[in-house]
Amino acid sequence: MEEALLLRRIREEFPNVTWTSHRYLTHGWDHAVLILDEALVFRAPKARANRDALANEARLLRYLQPRVDVGIPDYVYEAADGSFAGYRLLAGRELDVATFGRLSDTARKRIAEQLATFLGAVHETPKSVARECGVSEQDLQKDHEDLVRDVETLVLPRLASHEVEVIRAFLTELAAEVNPTRPTALVHGDLAGEHILWDADRRQVNIIDFSDRSIGDPALDFAGLLANGQQFAQRVVDQYRGLKDEGMLWRARLYFRRIALETMVYALQGYPCTFEEGHAEFRARFRV
Repeated sequence: MEEALLLRRIREEFPNVTWTSHRYLTHGWDHAVLILDEALVFRAPKARANRDALANEARLLRYLQPRVDVGIPDYVYEAADGSFAGYRLLAGRELDVATFGRLSDTARKRIAEQLATFLGAVHETPKSVARECGVSEQDLQKDHEDLVRDVETLVLPRLASHEVEVIRAFLTELAAEVNPTRPTALVHGDLAGEHILWDADRRQVNIIDFSDRSIGDPALDFAGLLANGQQFAQRVVDQYRGLKDEGMLWRARLYFRRIALETMVYALQGYPCTFEEGHAEFRARFRV
């Protein structure tokens, strides 16, 4: 939804909402975002087909709200046609590598504790509840086959021979972990630094953007934490009381490296990222 149209729709649907300044963000993959007076966040799906997904996300978050200790979006404004919805802005800085690097060990421990408790609560959500909120189940075998096909046809022709060898060896390693019988759970699906906010004043973690939620391997939710180091991810796993197994952090490492391949694929499929970004991630995460 274009900026002017979204502003007009907010005024029409919610006449009691007023503001003096706004920011319009379009760099997200699935939603345009409008921030009013640094106090309210409105999200509008870029594709009409995603309107039901936004409404379902709001339903799921209402279920999770009393069951998690971290802050999550509370959609208090929902357009009648599902075209946009809004919540009160959650405070905090994105937990990117630079921000994390400046934190004290005390703060890091506090964040790890809150993330572990949050993930335990999310992963314990009954699948029946998740399905009622429109959450789909991952098909691990198909997803892996699609990734292999896309990497082979789109990515490998653009890489040096030694990089091709590294990726093919990794895909073989990843295939060995595709296990349809492994227990699954509701997962956030994209628990990376840009979706983890640290409110230093309140010493509170806030989590945003549940667009990639699904029923899948719980290890997926630990993958993005590895951007801030093995020690931090291990600290979260150690305090996690959910569906844990000995191979969880190992699979998280695989998923963390897989993200680089997915970024290169998505860039070549026209998504709002660049092949160069994905290739840089690949070189860093695979140490090529």
